[in-house]
Amino acid sequence: MMKIYAVILTAIAASMVGGSVYACGDSLYRVGKGVAYRVYTAPLPGSVLVYGDGENAELLAKELARSGHGVRLITNSEELQAEIGSGAYDVVIAAYSDESVVAPDMTSKSGAPTFLPVALTEEEKEQAGKDYQRVLLAQKAEIKHYLKAIHQTLKHRS
Repeated sequence: MMKIYAVILTAIAASMVGGSVYACGDSLYRVGKGVAYRVYTAPLPGSVLVYGDGENAELLAKELARSGHGVRLITNSEELQAEIGSGAYDVVIAAYSDESVVAPDMTSKSGAPTFLPVALTEEEKEQAGKDYQRVLLAQKAEIKHYLKAIHQTLKHRS
């Protein structure tokens, strides 16, 4: 009789513990719910030079590197000119207002990197759109927009 009580108590205890273990992560498996693991990856990795000073430039460089691009962040104009002249980059990303620092030698050289300007306002974007095929808007600074522009540029270059 004692053996039967022990078996029944063990079964009840196991079912109580098993029930809470079973429910532990089921909310993560519902479609559209739970933890998001979205990481953007570059289907065509390139070499990107980011010119800028501040937290936004650092975040952009970090996210581009995380997606698979080779990225270098430059903060001063002398170093920028040396890096552009090295021919090691496919794309240069900088503020449109820095165009005079970034782009003067790039248009005349073959094999020079493509300048992807970042406009701060809609008006600046319209102005930059007259000179450049792709212009990014800082207000819509999601990594997917940068990755798409870089991808299209790399496809066009090859």
